[in-house]
Amino acid sequence: MNRRPRSLVQRMRDHIGFSVIAIGVLFILLRLVGVRSTFAGFALSVVITLGLNVGLSYYHDHRARNPRPQRQARGGGDIRFREDDRREDRRYDPRDVDVRERAEPRPRGPRDENR
Repeated sequence: MNRRPRSLVQRMRDHIGFSVIAIGVLFILLRLVGVRSTFAGFALSVVITLGLNVGLSYYHDHRARNPRPQRQARGGGDIRFREDDRREDRRYDPRDVDVRERAEPRPRGPRDENR
């Protein structure tokens, strides 16, 4: 079910209400806090918000028509068996030391003693 592509004017009509209401609420909240705002600032904010929303609308329509190809997952296979396949090839990792080995006190030499 392909929709007809919307024109720029249709997209602007779709987003103008949101832009005016969202920026209006923001300016009212700022006024309550004590920030002074002008009509020119309000108009500029509406134009910027409208431009961003229309641009994102075009972008999302483009992405919907042209999705990125799915990349192959690296490694593949069941994750439960990945560790076992590579255990022989790995170098020594101190995090793999058994708990009993870590619990043994290390031998102290003459320089390790407090003087």
